[in-house]
Amino acid sequence: MKVTVNNVDLYYQKLGQGEPLILLHGHHLDGSMFDKILSPLSLYYTVYVLDMRGHGLSSGRAADHYQEEVSDLAAFIRKLNLKQPYVYGFDAGGVVTLMLASQYPNMIKKAIVAGVFVHGSGIKKYHYAFEGVKRFVNRDPDAQVELTETIVNPEQLKKITTPVLCVVGEKDWVKVEHVRWYSQIMQHARLVIMPRQNHDSYTVHSFKMLDLIKEFCD
Repeated sequence: MKVTVNNVDLYYQKLGQGEPLILLHGHHLDGSMFDKILSPLSLYYTVYVLDMRGHGLSSGRAADHYQEEVSDLAAFIRKLNLKQPYVYGFDAGGVVTLMLASQYPNMIKKAIVAGVFVHGSGIKKYHYAFEGVKRFVNRDPDAQVELTETIVNPEQLKKITTPVLCVVGEKDWVKVEHVRWYSQIMQHARLVIMPRQNHDSYTVHSFKMLDLIKEFCD
């Protein structure tokens, strides 16, 4: 299915019944990353798997700014008349989720963010170098946004009243201590560290987030 918001056609899958749950992928990915957990989650929730602009089957080019994606997500929620959905955002999708929760305090019921950093010192050096190559050599817009715009400052985090589950892999390129730090700034947040997991292993084409999502949303 597609819905037009902010002059782009956003593709989404809808499956199940119950309270709404939006799954938001990371940059360089699309909604297909959630293929393993879509059906199991649909037994408990009405699941909406969204492709961000310029990704998957959505139209337009990849966003030049996170704020475009925040505006798209807010418009998507309004257009489909979703009443305080749960939102699970991975990687850049998690940054968008945190920004949305900061700017629209009553729009979502609970948020789960996985593999998310909120400023540049929160990632390990090898990943910064890897993304830098994609930014400068490949002119990759996702890498450009990630390296230059991933800034959610403490004042923004303190505004988040939505309960937030912050998840990070023990072997993630996002630093565990960084996620611990920002999870303590938010009013109603808790941290889960996934043992032996890297950035993608517990999230992309994986069942490993299923029980956490169900437990937190219930």
